Amino acid sequence: MQWIEWTRCPQCGQIAEVVDRDVWPSTDGPIEHVHVRCVRRHRFVMPVVSLAREHEDTSTWPWERVLAQARRPGAIGAN
Repeated sequence: MQWIEWTRCPQCGQIAEVVDRDVWPSTDGPIEHVHVRCVRRHRFVMPVVSLAREHEDTSTWPWERVLAQARRPGAIGAN
């Protein structure tokens, strides 16, 4: 099973998928880069350190609210 990695689009802030990762050489040593594509079709190649941080509040992301509701006790499909 392949995992999908999500982040925010650096241009519009919408949901974006990390579609590929590469390591590029540089004078300071190798730097990992990601290829990002958002739901509005913006595409970027940028260093991994530029990705939206995992610790940021994702409660405003629509799919996070849906998942949180589905996990409530008594919700249909909840474990």
